[in-house]
Amino acid sequence: MGIWSYVIAIILGALIGLIIVSRKNNDFSSIHIINKKDFKDNMRKGQLIDVRKKDKFENDKIIGARNFRKSQFSSKYNKLRKDQSIYIYCSNGKTSFKAAKKLTKAGYRNIYILENGFQDYNKKEL
Repeated sequence: MGIWSYVIAIILGALIGLIIVSRKNNDFSSIHIINKKDFKDNMRKGQLIDVRKKDKFENDKIIGARNFRKSQFSSKYNKLRKDQSIYIYCSNGKTSFKAAKKLTKAGYRNIYILENGFQDYNKKEL
Protein backbone atom coordinates (compact mmCIF):
# COMPACT_ATOMS: atom_id res chain seq x y z
CA MET A 1 0.00 0.00 0.00
CA GLY A 2 1.24 3.40 -0.88
CA ILE A 3 1.07 6.57 1.17
CA TRP A 4 -2.07 7.65 -0.70
CA SER A 5 -3.96 4.62 0.56
CA TYR A 6 -3.24 5.68 4.15
CA VAL A 7 -4.22 9.28 3.44
CA ILE A 8 -7.51 8.16 1.87
CA ALA A 9 -8.21 5.82 4.80
CA ILE A 10 -7.61 8.65 7.30
CA ILE A 11 -9.85 11.03 5.36
CA LEU A 12 -12.64 8.44 5.10
CA GLY A 13 -12.35 7.67 8.81
CA ALA A 14 -12.59 11.37 9.66
CA LEU A 15 -15.66 11.78 7.43
CA ILE A 16 -17.40 8.79 8.99
CA GLY A 17 -16.61 10.19 12.44
CA LEU A 18 -18.11 13.57 11.50
CA ILE A 19 -21.27 11.91 10.20
CA ILE A 20 -21.69 9.93 13.41
CA VAL A 21 -21.14 13.00 15.60
CA SER A 22 -23.52 15.17 13.56
CA ARG A 23 -26.27 12.51 13.76
CA LYS A 24 -25.83 12.19 17.51
CA ASN A 25 -26.20 15.95 17.99
CA ASN A 26 -29.38 16.09 15.89
CA ASP A 27 -31.23 13.21 17.54
CA PHE A 28 -34.39 14.75 18.91
CA SER A 29 -36.12 11.46 19.69
CA SER A 30 -36.09 12.30 23.40
CA ILE A 31 -38.39 15.31 22.83
CA HIS A 32 -42.06 14.49 23.28
CA ILE A 33 -44.96 16.85 22.65
CA ILE A 34 -47.80 15.84 24.94
CA ASN A 35 -51.38 17.01 25.42
CA LYS A 36 -52.42 19.08 28.42
CA LYS A 37 -53.95 16.16 30.33
CA ASP A 38 -50.78 14.05 30.07
CA PHE A 39 -48.68 17.11 30.88
CA LYS A 40 -50.69 17.87 34.00
CA ASP A 41 -50.79 14.22 35.09
CA ASN A 42 -47.01 13.81 34.83
CA MET A 43 -45.34 17.21 35.30
CA ARG A 44 -44.70 16.61 39.01
CA LYS A 45 -42.52 13.62 38.12
CA GLY A 46 -39.77 15.89 36.79
CA GLN A 47 -38.51 19.43 36.53
CA LEU A 48 -41.10 22.01 35.46
CA ILE A 49 -39.74 24.88 33.34
CA ASP A 50 -41.57 27.94 31.97
CA VAL A 51 -39.71 29.69 29.13
CA ARG A 52 -42.09 32.65 28.75
CA LYS A 53 -41.17 36.27 29.46
CA LYS A 54 -40.83 37.20 33.11
CA ASP A 55 -43.94 39.41 33.22
CA LYS A 56 -46.14 36.63 31.80
CA PHE A 57 -44.62 34.15 34.22
CA GLU A 58 -45.23 36.42 37.20
CA ASN A 59 -48.80 37.14 36.09
CA ASP A 60 -49.89 33.50 35.69
CA LYS A 61 -47.94 30.25 35.87
CA ILE A 62 -48.17 26.61 36.77
CA ILE A 63 -47.37 26.32 40.46
CA GLY A 64 -43.90 24.89 40.98
CA ALA A 65 -42.51 26.04 37.62
CA ARG A 66 -39.17 27.78 37.35
CA ASN A 67 -38.79 30.60 34.86
CA PHE A 68 -35.92 30.20 32.39
CA ARG A 69 -36.88 32.88 29.92
CA LYS A 70 -35.58 32.66 26.37
CA SER A 71 -32.93 35.38 26.74
CA GLN A 72 -31.32 33.60 29.71
CA PHE A 73 -32.00 29.99 28.78
CA SER A 74 -28.53 29.09 27.53
CA SER A 75 -26.88 30.29 30.73
CA LYS A 76 -29.42 28.73 33.12
CA TYR A 77 -30.24 25.28 31.79
CA ASN A 78 -27.09 23.79 33.31
CA LYS A 79 -28.91 24.08 36.67
CA LEU A 80 -31.23 21.28 35.53
CA ARG A 81 -30.59 17.67 36.47
CA LYS A 82 -29.88 15.29 33.61
CA ASP A 83 -31.24 12.29 35.52
CA GLN A 84 -34.79 13.69 35.73
CA SER A 85 -37.42 14.35 33.07
CA ILE A 86 -38.04 17.94 32.03
CA TYR A 87 -41.53 19.33 31.48
CA ILE A 88 -41.35 22.59 29.59
CA TYR A 89 -43.87 25.11 28.35
CA CYS A 90 -44.07 28.54 26.73
CA SER A 91 -46.95 30.60 25.37
CA ASN A 92 -47.64 28.54 22.23
CA GLY A 93 -45.15 25.65 22.09
CA LYS A 94 -42.64 27.11 19.64
CA THR A 95 -40.11 28.50 22.12
CA SER A 96 -40.41 25.31 24.17
CA PHE A 97 -39.37 23.24 21.17
CA LYS A 98 -36.33 25.44 20.51
CA ALA A 99 -35.34 25.16 24.18
CA ALA A 100 -35.86 21.38 24.09
CA LYS A 101 -33.53 21.10 21.08
CA LYS A 102 -30.83 22.98 23.01
CA LEU A 103 -31.32 20.69 25.98
CA THR A 104 -31.06 17.60 23.78
CA LYS A 105 -27.83 18.83 22.22
CA ALA A 106 -26.47 19.36 25.74
CA GLY A 107 -27.23 15.75 26.67
CA TYR A 108 -30.59 16.05 28.42
CA ARG A 109 -33.18 13.34 27.76
CA ASN A 110 -36.88 12.78 28.41
CA ILE A 111 -38.10 16.27 27.58
CA TYR A 112 -41.86 16.81 27.48
CA ILE A 113 -43.40 19.88 25.85
CA LEU A 114 -46.91 21.11 26.56
CA GLU A 115 -48.74 20.90 23.23
CA ASN A 116 -49.90 24.37 22.09
CA GLY A 117 -48.28 25.93 25.16
CA PHE A 118 -49.73 27.72 28.14
CA GLN A 119 -52.41 29.41 26.03
CA ASP A 120 -54.37 26.12 25.99
CA TYR A 121 -53.60 25.13 29.57
CA ASN A 122 -56.64 25.62 31.76
CA LYS A 123 -55.94 24.72 35.37
CA LYS A 124 -59.64 24.53 36.25
CA GLU A 125 -60.60 22.33 33.30
CA LEU A 126 -58.52 19.34 34.34
